[in-house]
Amino acid sequence: MKDYCLKVAYNREVIGGVYEMKLIFGEKVPEIKCGQFLHLKAGGEYLLRRPFCIYKFDSESVTVIYAVVGGGTRKIAQFKKGDSVCAVLPIGNGFTLSENHRKVVLLGGGIGCAPLLTVPVSYPNCEYYSYLGFSDKSMIMFASDFKKFGKTEVCTDNGSFGRAGYVTDVLRTDINKIKPDVILTCGPTPMLKAAARLSAETKIPAYMSGETRMGCGVGACLVCACAVKEKNGEIVNKRACVDGPVFNLEDILL
Repeated sequence: MKDYCLKVAYNREVIGGVYEMKLIFGEKVPEIKCGQFLHLKAGGEYLLRRPFCIYKFDSESVTVIYAVVGGGTRKIAQFKKGDSVCAVLPIGNGFTLSENHRKVVLLGGGIGCAPLLTVPVSYPNCEYYSYLGFSDKSMIMFASDFKKFGKTEVCTDNGSFGRAGYVTDVLRTDINKIKPDVILTCGPTPMLKAAARLSAETKIPAYMSGETRMGCGVGACLVCACAVKEKNGEIVNKRACVDGPVFNLEDILL
């Protein structure tokens, strides 16, 4: 983990209020693991950095996806090609697959689909089944990228595109046919709760990447503390930035 100076290659709106920004390194690229994130400096009056998931990475760059939700992200959305930005990365523990994880379900909701795309890049020899959920066809993102790595189901809550219904319900109808070894998920809390129920019912282990507010990004401020159940049943607070953002879905209290 280090503070890097990067150059903006592009910063473009994908759909309303959601941006994709590619950042170029000017020095040796750090080792990045799937599911890790970076902490980006907005500048100006915004002293706290903003955590963004890493959507893509290669030997020269990282690409992030973010939603404009406040003053800091509105300022970041104004970054232009050639601008210099500062970011601490890579942060967090990321997703880890074992040799027993041959069939992998990637379960994403909305912008939460983005960090899951780094998994098949890091573990190319697994069999992937991607389930991507969106509220409406106008909100669909990332589908073409996921299709490069295996069977991909796009679901919309209102049935305007793809399979109709909540993405977890669609996965439930398919799960006995797929028989996955593990489920990796990221998205809104209601989706994660439904995924946790599905995991408990089917005894298929699941791991989630959490979306939470952060302050320092290095574990000092405790703003991102979340409740986690230890193996002995004790409930403890862990920091999403350094203890996460990936947790066993069975252990996290949503």
